[in-house]
Amino acid sequence: MKALVIILVLFGLSGCLADKIDEIQPNEEGPSFVGKVPLDFNWTTIKRHQIHVTIQSGSSVSKKLDNTLVLLCNSDNELLDALTIIDGKADFSVRIPNVTEKLKLYLAATNDAMEVTINQTKVDFNLPNLSALVLNRTDADHDLLLDQFDADPTNPDVSTVIPVSGSGQLKSALNLGYSSDTYIVFEDLWPSKGDYDFNDLVAKTTLYWVRGKSNYITEISGYCKIENIGAGMGIGLGYELFEANGTKLSYLDNVITEINGQAVKDEAVTNGLILFRKVQEVGKTEVKFTLKIKEKSIKDFAFVPYLFRTENYTQQIRPFGAPPTKSENMSLFKTKDDASPASWDWGTGSGFVYPLTGTSAFYRTKDNHPWGIEFIAKTFKPSPERISITEIYPRFREWAESGGKSARDWYLDPL
Repeated sequence: MKALVIILVLFGLSGCLADKIDEIQPNEEGPSFVGKVPLDFNWTTIKRHQIHVTIQSGSSVSKKLDNTLVLLCNSDNELLDALTIIDGKADFSVRIPNVTEKLKLYLAATNDAMEVTINQTKVDFNLPNLSALVLNRTDADHDLLLDQFDADPTNPDVSTVIPVSGSGQLKSALNLGYSSDTYIVFEDLWPSKGDYDFNDLVAKTTLYWVRGKSNYITEISGYCKIENIGAGMGIGLGYELFEANGTKLSYLDNVITEINGQAVKDEAVTNGLILFRKVQEVGKTEVKFTLKIKEKSIKDFAFVPYLFRTENYTQQIRPFGAPPTKSENMSLFKTKDDASPASWDWGTGSGFVYPLTGTSAFYRTKDNHPWGIEFIAKTFKPSPERISITEIYPRFREWAESGGKSARDWYLDPL
């Protein structure tokens, strides 16, 4: 009988230990990771690039193409965004890989194209023969986009849909693809260091959006595909919506008016949504969602993810340099291996450069190492459990130790 009791107690303890296995701090030496990295390194392979486009005919601004579309693509002819031309101008703000060197502009009304370098932030698109262009100026829904280019000519809340719907309307010769896949990879032991395999959660999120009158965003849709679950504990995933103006992100009043699909509103975070509360229950699948946005609220946006523990929602992790959500347990900063600031201002309208760097950056160790990383890629091969990401991606170390100056596309070359 005594032996049976001992067996039952040991069995119960083993179950508890299994639930807490990821709480165990790795060996003090830890797995091979990276050496010293520059203090100003922000661990991002993504840049937000702004381009101010002016339509010209001769030496002056032309409004001849007003109420038509200008499209911005990458060098692979994949659509990044499409804007209505207003007063002869359009202002783009797009997220692209740091390695991007060239982009392309297309005019839907004339089928003209122009290649621009990544160093160009102001572009004059000069068309000398615009005086001969004749357009049907019908705009039935008065959304400032002519019906022949409008994704829904009867709905003033829908001018363009990214990716552009009915691309045949825009000139089939453009033959556009679409890509907006962002990977997030996390270590889940914050504020303790992990094993740097960055496979506790690997997810790829693809976003689409709808622009209405004057290029304001009216709807954002997306799906998040879970590609790896390495965490032993229950973890959930949320996203926080910001207004974007280049690299500056700003807090908003609550602009999400409706959430559909599998995501739900995060009541503790303004403009926050929770995709799932326990990834082990979701599995390797896709989580889809659609957000309705308050009228005339934002023209450009950013989604910043936050990982949280299923059993302790206020213990959250974000990519390097992201400020905490309002619901983060701030007392965890500067404990164990974390070297983040201990306070933050979430005031509506206040802005910050994302990602934050140096001693201003959250979710960093004293060695300036991260718990979460984002990058844009078609595919990604996660590291096996407890195998450092540097062993699967040999160029990762070079990228980190150079402060992002070398091997900027390290994620393209797994072993």
